[in-house]
Amino acid sequence: MIDPSFESSSNIQRTSRLVVTAGVALAIIFLINAFLTTYLLRENTIKDKSDELANLTFILSEHASQTIFSANAALESVLDIVELSKIESEKAFVEFASKKEQFELLLAKTKSNAIIDVSTFVDSHGKVINFSRAYPPPNIDLSDRDYFIFLSKNNYEKTYFSAPVQNKGNGKWVFYLARRVNNSHGQFLGLVLVGVSVEIFSSLYEQVGINLGEGSSISLFRDDNMLLTRWPFVNHAIGTINTNQLIQSSLNSTKRGGVILTDAPSVYSRNQPAERMVSFRAVSGYPFVVGSIMSKDLYLANWYKSLSGVLITTGFTLVTLIVGILLFLHIYRKNARVSFMAHHDVLTELPNRILIADRLVVSLENAKQQKTKFAVMFIDLDNLKTINDSHSHNAGDFALKEVASRMRSCIRKSDTLGRIGGDEFVVILPNIESEADVLQVAEKIRHAISSPILFEGAHLSTSASIGIALFPDHGDNEADLMSNADMAMYEAKNSGKNNISIAHKVITST
Repeated sequence: MIDPSFESSSNIQRTSRLVVTAGVALAIIFLINAFLTTYLLRENTIKDKSDELANLTFILSEHASQTIFSANAALESVLDIVELSKIESEKAFVEFASKKEQFELLLAKTKSNAIIDVSTFVDSHGKVINFSRAYPPPNIDLSDRDYFIFLSKNNYEKTYFSAPVQNKGNGKWVFYLARRVNNSHGQFLGLVLVGVSVEIFSSLYEQVGINLGEGSSISLFRDDNMLLTRWPFVNHAIGTINTNQLIQSSLNSTKRGGVILTDAPSVYSRNQPAERMVSFRAVSGYPFVVGSIMSKDLYLANWYKSLSGVLITTGFTLVTLIVGILLFLHIYRKNARVSFMAHHDVLTELPNRILIADRLVVSLENAKQQKTKFAVMFIDLDNLKTINDSHSHNAGDFALKEVASRMRSCIRKSDTLGRIGGDEFVVILPNIESEADVLQVAEKIRHAISSPILFEGAHLSTSASIGIALFPDHGDNEADLMSNADMAMYEAKNSGKNNISIAHKVITST
């Protein structure tokens, strides 16, 4: 049988099908045309912006390569002077590096390139023995820096590129190019450092980013995905590792010059998903990666402008169709609600006596055909009248809705829970294996109902008397099953309430 709560008249069904089918058909025609037009426009816009972003990233990578080359050249020129001095001991290195003329050398190298923030000599213990900011230098210990830890332990002959740090001298963000100073026997004497200003890099990127537009960003990473600098500048993110896979995915991509579209969470925007276009490119000759990003609004800005014409062309027709369909759906929902309320309890929205009777017929027919068992429970709340009298009818209504919710959570989706009277409920349990299964569900319901209900600061106490009848043990038709379940419920109530009783004999209908 058809569930009455979902029945509607044949006229409504026919009208709804005709209106929806006609509306959808017309809408599809216009939407396909609009979709094809907007799709082509969008693809062309994305291609143009991808080419623009790929070219920009290439230029930025060349700029970074030249900048780092210049800073590294300054570093190597200082190291050449040290090596020409043929220093053999730590003491000799300290004496050499501490001289005023070395300060002037470091100062000249720093001033020779705006990107260089500081040039420094460091002894074998990590102490600054001369640097370009002041002479003599303050007492600064760099033994905890990554470049010192690595180079003091490894006879590394190339330039080490450090993580960005806040300079102990002025607090500015700097990442260092560091070279190890050895004597002729390869023994460690100290370091020569050139610090590259993170903030100057960011200001250079700002000029480019402003031309791109709001919603863009430019970043410089070390090849281990550590952020060295970025525009817009995010102070707390400098020196952190970018853990998403976008950088590597872009570097590995062979399409559109490494440009990819993504909606992955952004590590610099509270890990919120954001649709954007990204392009990363390795810096030639150095362990760095440059990245450029455009937000979706930015790279589709021209498409949005073109889209307006298409929308105006198709909009009026679609709006007319939508209004018509919405009007129909409103009428349909109104009728469906009326049908629902005709077969459901107003307070709890559970199936009412009419729908319970229909469900019982369906369960009985299925059980007979499939030769299975099912059970009917009658549930009566033991003290609803006391709650109404002691607190209010509002409290009673609240208790009924809460009890209905608790019972619903105790049964399967295939089961039926309904309200057939003021404090009386019925549960139909199809496809059960044994009496023990029914008792388990009944006990679960009884226990759920007996828990106190909080209403406006008061604890409402109730319990349930439950009667059970099983097909075919206690009846082979609706009337007998309902009658026996009802009798069992009264037996449970008369034996002290808050009990469960199973029909012990079959009462045949007359």
